[in-house]
Amino acid sequence: MHTLPNLPISIAREIFADLSAGLPPLATDTVEARAARDDLAMAAVAALHPTDVMEARHAVAIVTADAYAADSLRLAGECRTDVAATLRCRAQAAALLREMRCLLRDYRRNQAERDKALEAMHPAAMQRAGWWFREASVPAPEPPAAPEPVDFSALSEAEQYALLHPERARRIRAEGGLPARLDFGPPEPEIVHALVHGTSPILLALDRPAVAAE
Repeated sequence: MHTLPNLPISIAREIFADLSAGLPPLATDTVEARAARDDLAMAAVAALHPTDVMEARHAVAIVTADAYAADSLRLAGECRTDVAATLRCRAQAAALLREMRCLLRDYRRNQAERDKALEAMHPAAMQRAGWWFREASVPAPEPPAAPEPVDFSALSEAEQYALLHPERARRIRAEGGLPARLDFGPPEPEIVHALVHGTSPILLALDRPAVAAE
């Protein structure tokens, strides 16, 4: 069975179970055919390298949309004698392919934003962002030791969201919920609640004005 290295086995099992349940029915439904179909779909999800539950669910949506597009093209081929049905199936396949490509673009953009955020967690960048301070009046005989690197996987989903999308998180916290004029994909309700009410250092830092150097 395929695994998702960044997720616990129990979570990966649930992700793959949801994936299997959401795939289109097979033309020839046998145990072997279902196993081959599920194995291919799981390999496609794993190839997208999701790093958390939200990315894994996003990857499942991409793979499922692609599977339904392929199934619509198969149905179009099976009903060649019915021109209207063929055209409907082809139109559905085209719409599903557009949806899949849109989901994939969003997914790649989110991954790029995550990678950029992780780069920004370099100690020098974190110091500019105000993660730690030293009184200027206290003489320092030698440079302070760099802080321990942040273990991203150990952070809560809200803290991860705040690091990956600081401006969005700052707006959510400042407005006490989702902004009235929402111009980005909303996070899960529990993440919104944690962003608004959380008291960890990362979430409290959202109350400070944004630093231009970021």
